[in-house]
Amino acid sequence: MSERLNDLVRNQPVADFYYRGQSHDRPVRRRVLVVNQDRTHLTGYELREGNITRTIDEAPVKTFLKSKIATRAMCRPDCSVRKVPKANLNETTLVRKSLFSV
Repeated sequence: MSERLNDLVRNQPVADFYYRGQSHDRPVRRRVLVVNQDRTHLTGYELREGNITRTIDEAPVKTFLKSKIATRAMCRPDCSVRKVPKANLNETTLVRKSLFSV
């Protein structure tokens, strides 16, 4: 088991979300093991970036602005995250999970 797992936050350490970066025209799916968080930032090991997946030992530590986490309306129309009623399109794509539900 990796020593990096000792650094994780205790409550809901896995974050799945779509992120609006500078190099992509649409939000890209991310999966992060959260190490630190505050009101404006989310820091952790990036396990998934679009189609690229990494093990925890290969994953870089990155910081994400919570204000750039995409809403459902920003995602592509054929994305499964977007298939919700129109009233729910302004919800964030951030979903927090435990390690055991991944």
